[in-house]
Amino acid sequence: MIKKKTMIVSIAAMIMISSLTACQKTRDETESGEWQRERTVEKTTIDTEISGTEQETIPQGNADLLAFLTDSPEYKASAEWREFDDGYDTDFAILEQVGNEPVDPEYEYEAYCCYSPEMEEKIDEICEKYSLSKLSGFQIADDYNDLCSKAGIGDFCERASENVKQTILSSYMYDGAFLMEGIAALAGSSIHEVSYQFSCVVKGYFTSAYLDFGDLAECNVRAYTTKKGENVFFANIINEDWGSKTYIIIDREKSFIVINVLGDMTDITDVNDESLELLADAFNFTAIP
Repeated sequence: MIKKKTMIVSIAAMIMISSLTACQKTRDETESGEWQRERTVEKTTIDTEISGTEQETIPQGNADLLAFLTDSPEYKASAEWREFDDGYDTDFAILEQVGNEPVDPEYEYEAYCCYSPEMEEKIDEICEKYSLSKLSGFQIADDYNDLCSKAGIGDFCERASENVKQTILSSYMYDGAFLMEGIAALAGSSIHEVSYQFSCVVKGYFTSAYLDFGDLAECNVRAYTTKKGENVFFANIINEDWGSKTYIIIDREKSFIVINVLGDMTDITDVNDESLELLADAFNFTAIP
């Protein structure tokens, strides 16, 4: 059966890092006490004071530190799919003919918001070209502990510490690859709340838009070592169409981890911001293979 979806979902799927959201089932968002809030985070003033951490900021246009990602078959596959999709069904005529019928749970292309034979053929072509497997086995996690159990990973999220308090909103996965959404309150030289999307991309699988950041060659990058001794990269990309985006990127043995920073930090252009360090320190990345 061919995947059928609404026009709005189709658009969102290919331009946001939360690709799984585009193929989403209804999500349950957990709310608790003083942390209850709307998903649209109200922007507040951000303290952009440079921290005392002595780390090098790579000049804009030099993405050498991210070569582990940009040279990967997973990233190249994602980029090729985006190029195809940008030029496919631009007037939504095919989508309108397909309609919005429920998809068969066993549909081979369910993870890719696919709704035509041409899209199926392109997915197969990309997987063969880059020796990647298609994602399958969609699951919704009941809570954070259920996510860790179903994804086969350890406790990676520090939910309460001296400088950070986190609340997990929702999460779901395909074949161990998952997207988790949460809120963190960061207490540095100033206190503010930030929402984020935590994506884990399993190496060896084609993930259509997890790795779709735009042009990483046009970004500022800084390497940072967390308090747990883990190497991460802060990347800020400024695009004339959608403004500034900030990511925390980690290379693991069997996966790529990408934290899409939202909310109060969407206007950060200085990767030396202490808030990024506080957020990175709130995770134990070694718990994820």
